[in-house]
Amino acid sequence: MQTRTNPFIVMAGLYLTVGLAAVVGTLAVESGLIESLPRLRWVLIHLVTIGGLTQAVFGVLPSLVTATDASARRPAGSRRWLQWLALNAGYPLLLFGMATGATVVAVTGGTIVLGALGLLLSTVFQTTGRTTDRRISRYYRLAPWFLVVGILAAFGMLLGIHGPGGYFGSLEAHVHANVWGFLALIVAGALFTLLPALLEEELRYPRLVSVTFWGLTIGVVGLVAGPWLGRHELTILGLGSYVVGTGALLANVVGTYRSSDRSHTRRIALVLGAYLWLAFPVPWAPFVLLFPDAVPAGAIEIAAINGLIFGWMLQLAMAFLPVVAAAFARPVADRGVVEAVTAVAAEHPQPSWIQVGSVNLGMLALWLTPVPFLGGLTASTTLAGFALIAVAWALFMVSLWRSIASPTSEGAKRRGATRDAA
Repeated sequence: MQTRTNPFIVMAGLYLTVGLAAVVGTLAVESGLIESLPRLRWVLIHLVTIGGLTQAVFGVLPSLVTATDASARRPAGSRRWLQWLALNAGYPLLLFGMATGATVVAVTGGTIVLGALGLLLSTVFQTTGRTTDRRISRYYRLAPWFLVVGILAAFGMLLGIHGPGGYFGSLEAHVHANVWGFLALIVAGALFTLLPALLEEELRYPRLVSVTFWGLTIGVVGLVAGPWLGRHELTILGLGSYVVGTGALLANVVGTYRSSDRSHTRRIALVLGAYLWLAFPVPWAPFVLLFPDAVPAGAIEIAAINGLIFGWMLQLAMAFLPVVAAAFARPVADRGVVEAVTAVAAEHPQPSWIQVGSVNLGMLALWLTPVPFLGGLTASTTLAGFALIAVAWALFMVSLWRSIASPTSEGAKRRGATRDAA
């Protein structure tokens, strides 16, 4: 699928744009301008996860598997278009069924999405090439299986089929498999693949690549199995393993950045901010699991999910999706994806400090909501949080659509014009 613009990334942009509109709708609800909309929160979450990030992953995953190898055998364009059609036929049905409570429609949509995922797995395992590091490629080959688990957990919720942990156990297993498993493994592998090229520096601690893989993998198994089985000890053990894996990942990110010329400071700031909000719920988790009556468990859970969506996912998308979109709008078939992204990043403006500041201040405001002593300020902090996130999100969408519509920088255009004139 070597078109001028990667259609998966175009759809990611469309769904993220609708997600921004949903945030504006959330602001209108929080400020009392309109009545509360049914299931708005969960629709917004899925606009970012399946609608935005999963579309982008489908678009870039086969290229990430072969990384810098431009000679690798690429998947047939017809198969990639079939994946695109299946994903974008199933997802609207799933979203519509969730929003309206139509279980049959939602299950039908989810089944089609599962079929698209099966096609993606086939493509990933059949894509051949001289992978730069099999320790990294295994992240990409394992991650989609967690999405399979997440979709099956979603089917359980829709059809009323649950494990010993009941409905909420299935819900937690679904979120953990999709976000902490599928997306987090892809992100970790992509960071290990792209950061050394972007920073022009080898990974500072290459031995920690395996520590990260096993820490995250064992951790997410516990985080999925524990809630589904209703066994808190599995959940806490999984959480501990996940913290070790995440710590090893961040040690490499920070160490590699410190060894470089530090030319991508704002991009790295978004990455570190993202993992701050991924890790922020960790100290609260044992209290929510073991002493739910002693802490505002419901409010903490809402804040934690907001952190996953707006603090972690959105910041990572801000850091990398515009340059990835621009890179894939060029003839990636002629070179490896790492070389393409690196070339674009050298020309493409970094995210602004306004984006970095507003999204993290917004998340801080949303996390202040569960604090008991704020009392009547809860509504104000929630409104301020979503407003700040909306500002960062809007700036991100401008950058993303510019990358999709016009991937070549002004400098590159001038160089091309000079060559044509000669």
